[in-house]
Amino acid sequence: MATLAIDGVRWVNDRVTSVRWGSFDPATNNWAAPTTIVDVQQVVDAIKSGKEVRTLFTLGGRPFLGPKVSALPYTNGHIGIEARVQDGQIEKSLEDLPAV
Repeated sequence: MATLAIDGVRWVNDRVTSVRWGSFDPATNNWAAPTTIVDVQQVVDAIKSGKEVRTLFTLGGRPFLGPKVSALPYTNGHIGIEARVQDGQIEKSLEDLPAV
């Protein structure tokens, strides 16, 4: 079963504005479809609809699913995203992903 995975981010003023993501198949450890760059709101909408979104890191030339991504409300009403490290996961954050 494929998971939505983020492997790159675009930052503006300390907030993620866009991500590079796609459908990643952990069973084959490959992208199930080509990645695209989308506005962070699409990620928030996917999370709110119940889809699992994870970070994806390349370590030693091999892709690894990282922390789950969740929606994060800001005080001005804007909703962004953050990575939440859980037990047994790679301790990486959105800041560790390459820029897109």
